Amino acid sequence: MTMLSSFRAGDLEFPHPVARIASEAMDGRWSKTNEAPQWIDSLVVETKGDELYVHIHGSSAPSPKDWGRVRADEIFGTLGGNGDARAGGFIAHYDFPDMQVEVQANLNLGLLVVATFVQFKQPGPMADRFTREFFWR
Repeated sequence: MTMLSSFRAGDLEFPHPVARIASEAMDGRWSKTNEAPQWIDSLVVETKGDELYVHIHGSSAPSPKDWGRVRADEIFGTLGGNGDARAGGFIAHYDFPDMQVEVQANLNLGLLVVATFVQFKQPGPMADRFTREFFWR
């Protein structure tokens, strides 16, 4: 998805493409860094054109075993430079029958740091939760 912005010069408006974020920097299969049960076991990040997709596999209940593949809602570039940027993070959302999960991930020192914000749809024995986990390629 190439977005256009524009600039004005006098009475004329000129469109130009928005700088691209190279999300390929996050592509690959990411595995958890420790052996203990976690919310997420592994994830696959894949770039198709200008879109980023994530497929998550759960580790322990109540996390689903296979979350499925979703398109990231937002991709963020790293600071510095001008023009095109290397991907630094993304946000994706999952909607399950019993919970909604926002996934926020960012690259940090060669690791993918994944935070989840889990909201259960019905009152029950579990409180809404936040997780932060680390993954390597």
